[in-house]
Order: sequence, then structure tokens, then C-alpha cells
Amino acid sequence: VVDTQNLTKIYESRQIALNGVTLQVPQGSIYGLIGPNGAGKTTALRLILGLQKPTAGTVTVFEQPMLISSGALRRRIGFLSQSGRYPPDMTPITYLDLTGRLLGVSADIRKSRLSALLHAVDLIQASSQRIEHLSTGQRTRLGLAASLMADPDLLLLDEPTIGLDPEGRNYTIALLKELRSHGKSVIVSTHILPDADQA
Repeated sequence: VVDTQNLTKIYESRQIALNGVTLQVPQGSIYGLIGPNGAGKTTALRLILGLQKPTAGTVTVFEQPMLISSGALRRRIGFLSQSGRYPPDMTPITYLDLTGRLLGVSADIRKSRLSALLHAVDLIQASSQRIEHLSTGQRTRLGLAASLMADPDLLLLDEPTIGLDPEGRNYTIALLKELRSHGKSVIVSTHILPDADQA
């Protein structure tokens, strides 16, 4: 589902964020990008998603070149950002509904999927709370639900277990395994080696 060849990103002609990365991600796999903070994992995900242009090398997603203009390819990808910034005055319900509308999910599918995702990420009891009152773990689970709203074929998850307690980490890893069992392909960036090993 993803193939990169000699992928390189240099910022302002002086900071090498990524240097000659070649990888192949098979369909239906969980693929870990492992490294310390600052190793270029987030940059790699942004290049795969086509949010940035590589300095050198190529990215192919679903056997098509990924470019900044590849909106149709991006619709098949769910993305969880490490920053985890959400509108504080919205609730999980209104945020997921907005996400679905922006992704072009029809109203009837959006409502049933929204309910199923809130159950899947264990946010039913918090579904009417303002996002600013959610814990770090709840916000991460909300981000996971949002990344799944359009039923993507590929998920790019940037540090999905960061800031979670052990129970939340185990829950997230179990969810990733379940997604793989349904044929989803997942790329997870993490600096926590045991989490990558368990997934």
C-alpha cells in the first residue's frame, strides 16, 4: 500500500529531517516507524500523506504517486496527528460529525458510523462533554475515531500511545490489532519500542 524510494526531506537547505528512506508497507499489516524524538518519523508520515513535498525520492500510495495535489488518494487515508489539537468548545459527537461532513460521508452513514466509533474507542460516556474537559487519553481516542470516520484503507498514526496510562496503551494496541484483522493497513510512528512490538 505504501512504497517509498530514497525519500529525503531537507528544510531550508540545512536541516536534514529524513535521508534516503526506502520502505514497503504490505496490505493488511501494522508497520512501525521506530526512533527517538527528532528522528524524522512525523516528517515521513507527512510525506506519505502528501502534505509536504520531498526534497528527493518518491512516495507511492496504492500504486499511485503521492503528490500535494493527490486529494483522491488522501481520502483513503486516516491520519492521527501527534499534536492532538481539537476545538475546545465542541463535543466528541459534534467533532466527529464535522469530520465526517468534511470528508464527504453521507448523513445516514455518518450517524451510524459516529455511534459505532464512539463505542469502539470507549467514549460513549464522554460523548457530550466539551473536548477541553477530556483527558489526554480520551482526546487520543477521539483522534483515533476521527481518523476512522471515512473508513480509510490506510491509517497513519503519529505516536498514538503517547501520554496514555498503561490501560489506555493496551486498549489502543488492541484496537490496532482489530483494525488489522479487518484488512486495514496501519503505519505507526513511536519511540516506545514495547508498544511497537506488541502491535
